[in-house]
Amino acid sequence: MMPIGHYLFLSFALFLIGAIGVITRRNVIIVLMSIELILNAVNINLVAFSRYFGDVAGQVFAPLHHCRCRRGSRRWPRHYHRLLPQS
Repeated sequence: MMPIGHYLFLSFALFLIGAIGVITRRNVIIVLMSIELILNAVNINLVAFSRYFGDVAGQVFAPLHHCRCRRGSRRWPRHYHRLLPQS
């Protein structure tokens, strides 16, 4: 079994890449992909700590969190044109 530090490092790397993508990019698609990276980092943390503490709550919550965030990000692009400047 891998130590929890490896999972935390992977999660930190994904979160950092996602945060940099959200801050530096202006393309909506790339920003949404960066948000997905951040959410995947959160899910890795949930599962890692759940396994570390021997509790299944994080492993049950991770897929539910992923489905909820997918549903929200699927609905958002229909309305993003309202946020863009009108020409």
